[in-house]
Amino acid sequence: MAIVTISREVGSYGDEISALVAQKLSYELVGHEQIQSLAQGCDADFQKACAAYDREVMPSSFWERLFFGNPAYTALFQSLTFDLASRGNVVLVGRGSQFALTGIPGVLKVRIVAPKDLRIKRIQQKKGVSLEEALAVVERYGAQRRALIDTVYHQETSDWSRYDLILNTAVFNPEDGADVVCEAARKIASFDREDRSRTLANLAFGKRIESAIKKEIATSDYRDVIAKVEAGGKVTLEGFVQDKLGREKAEEIARESEGVSEVVNNIRTTELSF
Repeated sequence: MAIVTISREVGSYGDEISALVAQKLSYELVGHEQIQSLAQGCDADFQKACAAYDREVMPSSFWERLFFGNPAYTALFQSLTFDLASRGNVVLVGRGSQFALTGIPGVLKVRIVAPKDLRIKRIQQKKGVSLEEALAVVERYGAQRRALIDTVYHQETSDWSRYDLILNTAVFNPEDGADVVCEAARKIASFDREDRSRTLANLAFGKRIESAIKKEIATSDYRDVIAKVEAGGKVTLEGFVQDKLGREKAEEIARESEGVSEVVNNIRTTELSF
């Protein structure tokens, strides 16, 4: 069956349905513990960023947001998602996993929604707060989640074309909603699970190398560096850096990464020569 990613609006029963889907499919529900476990392998700065990633909120100050938007973090977060997905039989909740896993076979991408007034009433009842307080919760957390996804993936969670299933819980309770998701997961076309797991593990490895490179060398969405990993630890570097020194530094970082057996450096430079 499929790996399941679930993106959800605040108050849409998304968390309840995610837990039920994992239970019904006997899948692992990926949450705080798993993300923090992987984050422990990162340095102190990255651990701080992973904490924000785990909470699905953007840091509050301008400088923290600027630091958080570093391309090295984008690669790290994608690596974490690939690592978790490579386990197979998992339900990945939030954190842009639907964008990281675009194009990976055997992934069911779900978006759970509900009308805003209904979500506000649910939060009000669940937390025992006033209507105004419930409205503030829905708007604040919704905005923070959107900001995180926009900063890390430059995507909109409301782009419906990125999902395989959109579930409106105005007409489903959590139990029935989970049944719909489970049935969709069972209908995903067959695929080679071991091959998918290897692909995801290689993608995770490549993103960790990219993250290490981007911590040392300036890149952007328009002048990126990509590390492609093949069986046996062969790494091919592609993309652009400013100068020859940056190109050599990127190769050095890749070669020093544990598990790399060979590096093919196809990075090009953008410096002008006269």
